[in-house]
Amino acid sequence: MKKYLLATLLVGALAMQSCTVPQMAVEPNFKQQAQELPVEGRKTLKPNGNFRIGDYTVANVHKGWNNSGGFDILGYENVKSKQQYEFNLQSSQGSEWYVFGASKLHEKNLKSTNGSSIRLSPNLEYYSSHFTSPESGQWHLITADPGYYQDRKRFDGALSNGSTIYTVSPVYKFEGKNLPLPDVVGYEFKSGDKVLGAVQVLNNGKAWVQPNLSTDTRMVLTSAMASLLLYEKLQESNTSVE
Repeated sequence: MKKYLLATLLVGALAMQSCTVPQMAVEPNFKQQAQELPVEGRKTLKPNGNFRIGDYTVANVHKGWNNSGGFDILGYENVKSKQQYEFNLQSSQGSEWYVFGASKLHEKNLKSTNGSSIRLSPNLEYYSSHFTSPESGQWHLITADPGYYQDRKRFDGALSNGSTIYTVSPVYKFEGKNLPLPDVVGYEFKSGDKVLGAVQVLNNGKAWVQPNLSTDTRMVLTSAMASLLLYEKLQESNTSVE
């Protein structure tokens, strides 16, 4: 069974048990003071089209095709995939800016006769997006994701404009649950050890920020969150990989 299907089934089971949409396990000290930004209109299974994050509107979403190629010889599978994104973010004051993104994956697997597969190399899926703030310049969001909870220590992520760097960390658990999911539930944005914002990418999506952030910092974090809410894992869409 594919990892994505397993994660979806687990999310559904958690939702049925609690009768509410499960919420990402946000860092406790951050949660006590965080402001939730309502995410409205986002599609759950195929995040695309316009939606809102707090006072911001994600619009004019364009996703390129998932371009996949490679070969499969005697059970040895070598797959390369990539996809491009672009959209704009609009503030309630009428400001507008563009966000561009791209993801890339290279997998090498050995497929057995029963349909399962073994990874032959430490596959990492890369995602990058960039946008420009009129106040703080060009920002880049970069994540390198091994795709499995067991490999979580190999995850690396950052949001930076060259002078300021925010660490991007994955979250694998829902609130009140002891067991993690196989894949990422959402992400936290940290300045040092302090969480400034968080976004849940499963289900309809959720977002939180520190209430005392500057307008520019809020804009920067919201742009990165919108980018991750639109990002669809290539590992999940490669149907040939179990």
